Amino acid sequence: MCPLKHVVLAALWAVTAWRLPSAVRVAKQRSVWVAFASIAAANTLAHPAVEGPLNGFTGINNLATLVRNLLGIIGYSAFLQFVISVARPQAIRISRRLLTVCGIVSACALVFLFAVTPRPYNADNFFEAYTGRPLGTAYCCIVLGYLGVSTVIATCLFMGYSRHAGDVWLRVGLRLLGIGTGLGAFYTVFCAARLLTRLAHEPFVTDDHTALSVAHIIEDTAIVFIVVGNSVPACGVLWRALCDWRTLRRLRPLWSSLTEAVPNIVLEGPIHRTLRIRLHRQVIEIHDARLVLASYASPQLREQAHHRAAQVLRDGERRTALAEALWLRAACEAKLAGAQPLDDSAERLTVLSEHSDLSFDFDTEVAWVRQLCEAFHSPTADAFAWEQQLEQA
Repeated sequence: MCPLKHVVLAALWAVTAWRLPSAVRVAKQRSVWVAFASIAAANTLAHPAVEGPLNGFTGINNLATLVRNLLGIIGYSAFLQFVISVARPQAIRISRRLLTVCGIVSACALVFLFAVTPRPYNADNFFEAYTGRPLGTAYCCIVLGYLGVSTVIATCLFMGYSRHAGDVWLRVGLRLLGIGTGLGAFYTVFCAARLLTRLAHEPFVTDDHTALSVAHIIEDTAIVFIVVGNSVPACGVLWRALCDWRTLRRLRPLWSSLTEAVPNIVLEGPIHRTLRIRLHRQVIEIHDARLVLASYASPQLREQAHHRAAQVLRDGERRTALAEALWLRAACEAKLAGAQPLDDSAERLTVLSEHSDLSFDFDTEVAWVRQLCEAFHSPTADAFAWEQQLEQA
């Protein structure tokens, strides 16, 4: 086997192992795991170190080829079922029955044709050795036909669904999967063209050795695209989790300062393991603390904060964030010093009206809170809080 074959085989088993935990937990993921496990096992049986001992131990010539093709049918059926469950979930029940029937019929036909085909010796390449004979040709037609129909349907579904996918990572992954299955369909056409020329006793466009090498390259490239396309959406999930973890760390100083002044806003209950939910909880608690501390910021304090922010920054959004951070910092110090809240509740409404659209866009609100966090611990905020303490003294 060439080095590319080893890389492809290792990638298939890596994806199979990686997909196993999710397949155990989520029923919808089991079909894609079965697909990768079957394709990985089929490619493993193509390795000379596995194929030769299996044929020799059982005493059945080219048994590894039959098992490999049966695993391929299982893999194609499971993969197509996964595609339909993603792109056409309303058709999953009908498609599951149809795929089951087609798979069983095709598998039985392969076993029958394999059993009645004379095989006096172990051929290195079953398709090359028996194509041209009626039984061997029928066997090859079933394998290529099942693969061709499956890959064409999968390509259409992947490409069609990718146009409606909102997430960029999912869209890229679906298109790579569509390219991979499209190459699989091209591989089927290429092999079928060789089959037809052999039946017609006509020369192919290239010699047999070159054609076989090209077919292997197309097959391996298709598998690589499928493996990568399957992994891209998961990489997107990991990337978002990393971004959420970094944001949690960046907002931690602001959250700590605000909850120290207003400890009763911390939500009860255990902290969730999911980073996105933890980030939601942290942003909600920061928002609640801002509302509480608004009662400790007088109109004069807010006016001073806006005036100081205008002296430091010209950018409208950053200046607004700095202004809020200044009076919020002073309100924290006042609360910790034992000051009493203002009776006028209109100050709380000011906080809501300044950024009333943030509740509808979580990412925008996170970006705003990150600016607030940077401004809250800036030298300008330190100096402003110290000046307010001196005035109170």
